[in-house]
Amino acid sequence: MKGASANATSSNGISSGSDGGMLTDLQSRQQGKSSPVTSPILTVTGVENKNETTAGILLGLPRQRLFLLIGDLLFITLADLFSAWIRFGVPINALAFYTRACTVTLLVYPVTFYIFDLYNMERSFRPWERTYRTALAVILAGVLSMIIFYFLPHGRYGRGIMALQMAVAWVLLTGWRWAYAVLFQSTIRKIPALIIGAGTCGKAIYDLLISPLSPYEVKGFLDDDPAKLGTMRSAPVIGTCRQLQEVSALVGAEAAILAIPENRSSELIRNVLDAKLEGMQIREMADVYEELTGRIPIRYIVDQWLLFADGFYLLHKDYVQKLKRLLDLSLSALFLVLAGPLIVLAGLAVRIDSPGPVFYKQERVGKGHRSFNIYKFRSMYHNAETHGAQWASENDSRVTRVGRYLRLSHIDEIPQVWNVFKGDMSLVGPRPERPEFVRLLEVKVPYYFARHAVQPGITGWAQVNYRYGASIEDAACKLESDLYYIKNMSVFLDIKIMLRTIGVTLFADGAR
Repeated sequence: MKGASANATSSNGISSGSDGGMLTDLQSRQQGKSSPVTSPILTVTGVENKNETTAGILLGLPRQRLFLLIGDLLFITLADLFSAWIRFGVPINALAFYTRACTVTLLVYPVTFYIFDLYNMERSFRPWERTYRTALAVILAGVLSMIIFYFLPHGRYGRGIMALQMAVAWVLLTGWRWAYAVLFQSTIRKIPALIIGAGTCGKAIYDLLISPLSPYEVKGFLDDDPAKLGTMRSAPVIGTCRQLQEVSALVGAEAAILAIPENRSSELIRNVLDAKLEGMQIREMADVYEELTGRIPIRYIVDQWLLFADGFYLLHKDYVQKLKRLLDLSLSALFLVLAGPLIVLAGLAVRIDSPGPVFYKQERVGKGHRSFNIYKFRSMYHNAETHGAQWASENDSRVTRVGRYLRLSHIDEIPQVWNVFKGDMSLVGPRPERPEFVRLLEVKVPYYFARHAVQPGITGWAQVNYRYGASIEDAACKLESDLYYIKNMSVFLDIKIMLRTIGVTLFADGAR
């Protein structure tokens, strides 16, 4: 695989110099003496701790989302109870009288909260935005519940109880999420950790781990460059790599994150192995980054990591591919039938708004680098790209009045369902790109070619987690999400993405 080495070399941060900057405190311990001077570790660690609350990225582990979900289920149950008490004026056991209806609400509410991105711990919503999204999720949950009640025998709420239940649920869930953000996120126990390597790779993972929701508390860096020892590099460099066990014992570190993509010396591997055998948790930087962000850091991996990483095995499982194709075929056929009236109305609007064809055909690159024609409702003026392919931009002057609305609502993408029905695309997968851009990006972005290992999709993990891509840098960031999807591909992940896509569409996230 080309293009990886150049990117990883600058991320090393480990020089071949001697460890002449041995910490005074460690020297004294090894000689059985007490140090007469203050340990540099203790001196600069106090400064480092101040930065823990200045995170720029919010993260969330599965256990944190599970805790949030458990709280939601508890308050939804309380809303069921309180609404019945308020409606009838006396305490009654709503769970006994309306068992099926209460069960439905417990199932529907988490789904609608997921649709509106309220379980996405990577996003920080302002209080009013969280309240607004919670209200929309509650309204959608109420509507879906009433539809289910209509078809569910003996499972109906009265309309008065349902209205009260929605109001009480909104108040309780909004309050719970505010309390969770204020009280619980700051009390999660963090694992004390060291970062091995103070180069750009180490700095990247440090910037991620200073989040309030990070599971790690960074105690400092280890690096073999004497010039870096004791210096401030976001966190202090408090020792050399061969001092891993001594430094970890001194600062109480329970884990070490290896942020050296390549050129790992045999001495380094032996020191890390010794620490692991002594019970220390050893993590690869790329694995931690993937776990916390849902992306694979293409700038900080090498070919060997991709070659031996867990995952990717579903690419060659025939039953998974056949099941995915069956879902694509059945859902695309159903959608084309149900969306027929909307397709007709959108086509009429495009034709009336500006001269030119209703549908826009464009060459894209699919699985195995095979080209195919993608179909969209025309959102630009006819012949808008006579001077060649261009990336879309904010307030693009080539977009028509109707086209702008079609893009914001993602209605312009509906004709691509025909591509799914034909087999050119899947409902979920990396977005197909134009050949001109593919040739450029495969030169500029490492591992860009890997996204062509699967069928492209109408929506994907990158689409629900990243804004509209309009540059090489955007393409690199979206590729990190695409590789995560390819590595962890499953029918369950596809369902998660499709649910998230509903919320993205309703809020016009990422559209241009």
